[in-house]
Amino acid sequence: MNILGINISHNCSIAFYKNKIITNLYEEERYNNNKFYAPEINKSFLICLDEKLNFKPDIVCYSSFGRTKNKDYKIIKNIQKQLNHPKYYFNILDHHVHHACCGYYFSKYDEAMAIVIDGGGASDENNTSYQEIESIFYINKKNIIKKFKSFSNRRRCLTDSDDLHYSNYAINTFTNGVEHFYSSLSLGGYLFSKIADQVGLPNESGKVMGLASYSKMHENLNLDKKKIDLCQKAQDISFERTCFLIEKAFKYKNIKNFILSGGYFLNCTNNFKYIKKYPNFNFFVDPVPNDAGAAIGVCIYYENYL
Repeated sequence: MNILGINISHNCSIAFYKNKIITNLYEEERYNNNKFYAPEINKSFLICLDEKLNFKPDIVCYSSFGRTKNKDYKIIKNIQKQLNHPKYYFNILDHHVHHACCGYYFSKYDEAMAIVIDGGGASDENNTSYQEIESIFYINKKNIIKKFKSFSNRRRCLTDSDDLHYSNYAINTFTNGVEHFYSSLSLGGYLFSKIADQVGLPNESGKVMGLASYSKMHENLNLDKKKIDLCQKAQDISFERTCFLIEKAFKYKNIKNFILSGGYFLNCTNNFKYIKKYPNFNFFVDPVPNDAGAAIGVCIYYENYL
C-alpha cells in the first residue's frame, strides 16, 4: 500500500510510505522559508507537495495537533483539492499516537513503553478546554495501548505566571482502563514555551533548553543571570516530571525499553540525564520527535494498528 502522510500542524511535513517503508520526508518550511510553519485556511497550498509528489497514494492520512475540528477540516479540504481529491483518513484525537508510532518505527524494539511529551498535543474528546501534553503507551508490532494521558487547560484558559508550579487543581480519573490526569500545570514543551516568552525568545523553546546549560557560565558569557536561572529551573522541573513518567510507565508493564517522542525530547541535555539515572533501562529517542514526525507516525498507525 502507498500512503501519503501529511502533518498539518506546525513543522508541517509530508511522508511517503510504500510497502511498509518510509521512503521520503519533506518539511514545508524548507520550501517556504517560514520557520515552524503550520498551514492556515487561506494559506494551505503546500509547495513541497507540488514539487515532490510523483508518488501516487492509495490513501492520504492527516495528522494535526488539535486545532478546532472545523479549521482542520477546511485545511484538509484545500490540500485534498491540491491532490485532486484522493481517499483520506483523519482523526483529530490521535496526535500523540502518531508520535509514538514514529518512534517505534525507527526503534526496532519488539515491544516498548512510549512516552510522548510535547507542547499541546491533541484535544481532549470530552472537554475542548484541555490539551494533551503527556502520554504513555504500550506498543508492539500488533498493538498500541493507551495507559496514561495528561491534559492541561493552562495553554488555553489561564494567564501567564512566573511560578512554574502554579496549579489550581489536579484530578485523576480512569476511563476504559486508561488513567487520565487533568490539571492547570504548565507541563512538557508548553512549560518551555512559557519560559521562552518570559526571557524574550518567543516560539524558541529549544533555545530555552540550550540556555539552561550556561547557568554556571553566565558571567563569562555576559548573559542575564535571572533569565538563565529561569531556564535552568524549567529544565529541573521537567526532568523530575519526566522521571516520574518513566517510573510510572515501568510500573504499568515492567518493560525496560522506552521510546521518547514529542517535541520536548529535542532536549538533549535532559535526555542524557535519563540514561545516567536509569542505567538498566534502554532508551530510544525518536529521530524526528517534533511534529514533522507525525507525518510518518500517521502512516505507520493507519497500516499497522487500525
